[in-house]
Amino acid sequence: MLRTLAAAACVALGTAAPAAAHGFGQRYDLPLPLSLYLFGGAAAVALSFVVFGMFVRHAPVTRRGPHFDLLATAPGRLIVQPGVVLLLRLVALGVFIVTVLAGFIGDQNPYRNLAPTLVWIIFWVGLAYVSAFAGDLWQLINPWRTLFEGAERLYRLATGTELSRRLPYWPVLGVWPACLLLLAFAWIELVYPRPAVPAHIAGFAAAYSILTLIGMFVFGRDIWMQHGEVFTIVFGTFARFAPTQAKVQPQGRKLLLRPFGAGLLDDEPVSTSMMAFVLLLLSTVLYDGLIGTSTWSNLESWLRATLPGLGEHDPVAIKTAGLVGFWLLFLGAYLAICAIMPTPMARSPMELARSFALTLVPIAIGYHVAHYLVFLLIQGQYIVPLASDPFGKGWNLFGTAGYRVDIAIVGARFAWYAAVAAIVTGHVTAVYLGHTKAMRVIALRGAALRSQVPLTALMVVYTFVGLSITAEPIVERRESAQPSAVTEVIHVPADAVLPEPGDGRLQPIGAKTSAAAKLTYRVLGSAFHDGSRTTVADLLYAYMFAYRWGVRREGDEGHYDPVVDAATEPLRRALAGLRVADADITSKSFRVGDVSFVRELLVIDVYLTVALENPDQEALAAPPWSTLPWHLVVLMEEAASRGWAAFSQAEALRRNVEWLDLVRSDELKRKLVPLVEAFERDAYRPASLRSMVTADEARKRWAALAVFYREHGHFLVTNGPYRLKKWSADNVALEAFRDLTYPLGVGSYDAYAIPRHGYVTNVEWNGDRVTLSGEIEIIERFQRNYRLVRTPLPLIAPVVRTRAAPECRYVVIDDKDRVVLADVARPGDDATFRIDLGGRLPAGRYTMLAVIAVNGNVMNPDIRRIPVVIASDR
Repeated sequence: MLRTLAAAACVALGTAAPAAAHGFGQRYDLPLPLSLYLFGGAAAVALSFVVFGMFVRHAPVTRRGPHFDLLATAPGRLIVQPGVVLLLRLVALGVFIVTVLAGFIGDQNPYRNLAPTLVWIIFWVGLAYVSAFAGDLWQLINPWRTLFEGAERLYRLATGTELSRRLPYWPVLGVWPACLLLLAFAWIELVYPRPAVPAHIAGFAAAYSILTLIGMFVFGRDIWMQHGEVFTIVFGTFARFAPTQAKVQPQGRKLLLRPFGAGLLDDEPVSTSMMAFVLLLLSTVLYDGLIGTSTWSNLESWLRATLPGLGEHDPVAIKTAGLVGFWLLFLGAYLAICAIMPTPMARSPMELARSFALTLVPIAIGYHVAHYLVFLLIQGQYIVPLASDPFGKGWNLFGTAGYRVDIAIVGARFAWYAAVAAIVTGHVTAVYLGHTKAMRVIALRGAALRSQVPLTALMVVYTFVGLSITAEPIVERRESAQPSAVTEVIHVPADAVLPEPGDGRLQPIGAKTSAAAKLTYRVLGSAFHDGSRTTVADLLYAYMFAYRWGVRREGDEGHYDPVVDAATEPLRRALAGLRVADADITSKSFRVGDVSFVRELLVIDVYLTVALENPDQEALAAPPWSTLPWHLVVLMEEAASRGWAAFSQAEALRRNVEWLDLVRSDELKRKLVPLVEAFERDAYRPASLRSMVTADEARKRWAALAVFYREHGHFLVTNGPYRLKKWSADNVALEAFRDLTYPLGVGSYDAYAIPRHGYVTNVEWNGDRVTLSGEIEIIERFQRNYRLVRTPLPLIAPVVRTRAAPECRYVVIDDKDRVVLADVARPGDDATFRIDLGGRLPAGRYTMLAVIAVNGNVMNPDIRRIPVVIASDR
């Protein structure tokens, strides 16, 4: 079995799926049309403006009396003890140092290194939620502040003078330094090609640490924290929404309770730079969602075609321009709205923009929750095993290294409703704060209400756009690849390629080549079991293999296998050309390559010599896919070329060599190990791949394969959801390959693991037609638990019913138990099955045996026996 898998996997080109949904691979079928959610959410925001205008007639009076002080309680007094505070700050500093060290000297696999998970998930996502919904914890545990304060104390003890130079900070600078640093941080998160590489994270952290400490040294600790330390300003801005406020008064520290959002209504003036900072914070989160949509992918492809000459860095250049442009677009839209605000007093648009800037913060928080909550809940679990093994050295410091992440803890349904609730709530809160702020800034209630109409209209638009962007990866349903409409011969582009028979090298098609059909595959790649990422080279090398080993070349019998020839002959007969239309990686912030969700979209145009009537058959003719990575196929080719083994059993017997076995043949594995080491040393890749694979990429591939062999004892690297764990002569054990980049997520294999059944519940016979009503089982999930609920077909949402693919399979037998009719009926618009028998059977008595199959499952079916009488006068 393993021999067959190893040999066949490299020649079998599986079906390419349409681009799947959100990062966790699930798609949620909405019970109502998406447009109702979009317009409903926007309407809710608009209606909230009306409600607030009618019932909120006065701005809440700022409470100046006593507040409840959390630090006055027993737990509060304990927490505020100098020793406890110092311990918390030292722990945070220690975690920061360990994170940087892990990035520099730890395992560079992001799954096995603390740095990516701690920085992109726990710090950037988790701490943002703590700031927004609890309070400004970062102000207390900021490691750069702890470092500088410690250095200041030591310097003061040694010299008796201040460490900081305390040069004057120009007021005109405001928080512009923090703006630029936030833009740089967003660029690393959203644009930089490798933001999850631990060494890169450590390098950025070290560089930022130097910059921050220099800023504190030059301008003073507090001044730089207020104007240049970007995370202090980000988390501090979110903390203005929180229900707590920290204050330092002559009588001591206080942690006061207050209503949510009260800190955003403070009367302190907001600078122009702070207004721009809030808009940047808002735009970057929404931009993160935008670049994961097909709209952005199409725009990027158009820009590449329109602006040639950008070279291999064109995705970076386009996304960089998009990041800055999106910020400027938000800023311009906001200023334009402020310019048309009707006010009774002569206020400049910029003054109004500064006054209402902080009321937009709840929208930024809402988008943050909508985009990142699911990632925190799923990927955040990786911090548990990584805490015990931060460097990926196999440690188990706290006994948690064996923790297994539950990637099914939430699904697409939760993600969708959480996103809708977060976005709508954020906008409604912003409308309330804007209305309240207007009544403070503009004394007349009617004028204040009118001034908010343009800003509310902008928020309605934001709601609609935000929900649309959030919805696409979760509820979007793309159509499967369909052949182009063939009314005449299709001209194959001159830059298309086709493997050379007997050699496998990709050769340009040239001009004046035609095809009968064209299919465009949008292939979602994922990580192979050795950690290598699917690339165009993996897809195209499968074609090269088919043409090299499937075509007999005179004088080169060593590179031909008749079984490969037979298996790939239909593909070679149908293939007219290949063209890589796009090889972009559409990633989402910190989700690139780390313990994350990444959508690697590889777009391949396939041209066929024949146009089949069935689109599904066309899609199966020559799809761009390979179960094995190119470097493993090359290794197998070397084994066959050197006479160590053969791909097929028949060829192995003919040549008197082993049948190629990457798992059970110890002798073959002993030969392959030094070969892999040599290939790694030489950065070997076949000449046919040199234009697609760099020497550094090849070396990393071979190194990953060597590591995989040392860990697992075999070379069978594939890209499926299961990995070979152990084997014997009698059985094989597989383990789940828990890789979050896998396109098919939780629930994809439920049709096999949880087979569902259908039931005929009612039968009607009118002499010509049998009409069947039925129920099918629907899966209701809660985390890892589920139950099957029988549901009448008409009550199931059409899109859910379509995915279940119910069909009625039936046979009709006569009174002598002979089968006289067999067929399949599919549900009509009313979700019933209509089977016309009039004219198909002669008069007589019959019995119909009918079963409703769900997703093709006919195991242990519920069979309904239906007596049928065909009248003689028909």
